[in-house]
Parts: sequence; C-alpha cells; structure tokens
Amino acid sequence: MAQNLIVGLIVAVAALYVLWRYLPQRWRGRLGRVHASLAKSPGCGSGSDGACASCGSCGSAGGAPLPDTREKPVAMPSSQRSGG
Repeated sequence: MAQNLIVGLIVAVAALYVLWRYLPQRWRGRLGRVHASLAKSPGCGSGSDGACASCGSCGSAGGAPLPDTREKPVAMPSSQRSGG
C-alpha cells in the first residue's frame, strides 16, 4: 500500500514538472507573483543573452575546450572476398 502511494506521488510530481516545463512564459510570469523562483524558465537558454550561466556548461570562458563535433569521413576497407 505504501509503495503505491510513493509511486503515485513520484508520478504526480513528474507530471507537474512536465506541465511547468512547457508552460507559456506569460503563465509562468503569473506564478512569479506567488514565488519568484516559479517565474524562471527551466534549463539552459533562459538568460537574456541565451545562456543561463548557472552551471557553467554553456561554454563559459576558462572552461574545458568543447569537443570537435565536425563530421569526419570514414573510410571502409574494401572486401577481400574471392569471386566464387
């Protein structure tokens, strides 16, 4: 019985988070009147310059260099099968 209540609570919290995550900015602004942190947009890209800078993973100066993500050609060896 307790396990069902715990699972139900976890599912309810997850559903509320998904609802808040995709809530329009105007509605989130109204929630800001209740508590200021409810008005913040979730995730990276919520700052005025397009980066939140709260975790430092958005390419801040002095951090580790970003990995090279350019596409690179891959050469596959030709098959050595005999014709028969």
